[in-house]
Amino acid sequence: MPPYNIQPATPETLADLYALHADPADVAKRLPMLRENIAAGRVSLDRILFLRSDRGMEGTVLLPGPVRVPAFPCFRPDVPADAMTAFARAIREKVEPQRLLVLQDDLAPLNAAAVEAAGWVLDSQHVMYETDLQARAYRREPQAVEGGPDWLGRPEVRALLEGGGHTDYELAEEATLVALEEGGRLAAFGTVGPSGRPGYASIHLIGVLPAARGRGLGTRLHAHLLALAAARSTRHAGGTAADNGPMRCIYEKNGSQLQATQMYFRQP
Repeated sequence: MPPYNIQPATPETLADLYALHADPADVAKRLPMLRENIAAGRVSLDRILFLRSDRGMEGTVLLPGPVRVPAFPCFRPDVPADAMTAFARAIREKVEPQRLLVLQDDLAPLNAAAVEAAGWVLDSQHVMYETDLQARAYRREPQAVEGGPDWLGRPEVRALLEGGGHTDYELAEEATLVALEEGGRLAAFGTVGPSGRPGYASIHLIGVLPAARGRGLGTRLHAHLLALAAARSTRHAGGTAADNGPMRCIYEKNGSQLQATQMYFRQP
């Protein structure tokens, strides 16, 4: 028998979901909410899995209801690779074919080989940044122009969205589309609005037209969006592809802090 086992949660073991979390205050908030969701039927105990060994808890995961939400397993930093593979395989057997799995470096070791050995396929890598909107003042651009959903039909906006793989992009409710002009023409586009996370703003830097790149428009537009967000939010969290050097540079120039690196896996 392997030196570890995988089991679903029970009412008696539910608190073990947070055994690998270091912040007791965070656990004190999460556990009552989890119990409430289970009582209301929003979360099922068999969707919570534990990986145990003689050392204790090696890994945990809560498989969310909405298929669009990836599974984020949490592992001990020194979890054995074969145990990680077994847990990733158990998750794959439990979830829908379109569900993604994400390794995030503050929750799990970024051991792509161990997850791929369970039949998952590495799809992409991302970095996550967070911005304290109260830590500094952001400059608003006087030539910024605001628009709405009709702008998504503009050829230049469509080209940027499609180039970034956002062919089905829709402007979120309460979000505003913002552009910067150069030479009398719209050249850089982004959106700002509330997010579903209390106190956080949602920002999407759609991009800068190819002919206008290399002149700092992206950094200036991002700062303008942060200034708008700071009027009613205290923080912003966002991410980009790990190899997107220009966007990472924009985040860092505007005071955003790197929070996590992620590996996204899909099923074949």
